[in-house]
Amino acid sequence: MEKPNITIEYFNTRVIYVRFKGSYVAFRKNGRKLFNQLFSFATEHNLVIPGETKVLTIYHDNPFITDAENLRTSVAMTIPNDVEINEIEEINVMTIEGKFGVGHFEISAMEYEAAWQYMYHEWLYKGSEKPRDSFPFELYVSEPPKRLKDKSFTDIFIPIE
Repeated sequence: MEKPNITIEYFNTRVIYVRFKGSYVAFRKNGRKLFNQLFSFATEHNLVIPGETKVLTIYHDNPFITDAENLRTSVAMTIPNDVEINEIEEINVMTIEGKFGVGHFEISAMEYEAAWQYMYHEWLYKGSEKPRDSFPFELYVSEPPKRLKDKSFTDIFIPIE
């Protein structure tokens, strides 16, 4: 994995999301189903805007503190600020807002853990930024590859003060 370019960005957007509760292993097993559920809702409600809509995975808990079976992870998609959404049982709406350190990575599926380690252990804890009480997330700049060794562009957002 190459050392990423890191920028400081202010992020403010609304997303629709589907939340999963369980281990990261269980999340990965259910990921395709969750994303399909999200995309079906978005397509049905004309929320996908080519070239603008972004897809994210949000991590609500710290895996070093929270038991694996209680980890909350959400798959999400950006939506325009002026769109009215009637939340249903599985699909909810939230706003993600604040200052973030953003690592811009070109990584394979096998390198995500190393990318997260870099953002926290090398950049955040050895740098001058202070963490903010919010949740980190991945934003997929390009579609994740179908094969494990192929690479794609992913931004990792770490909330900072």
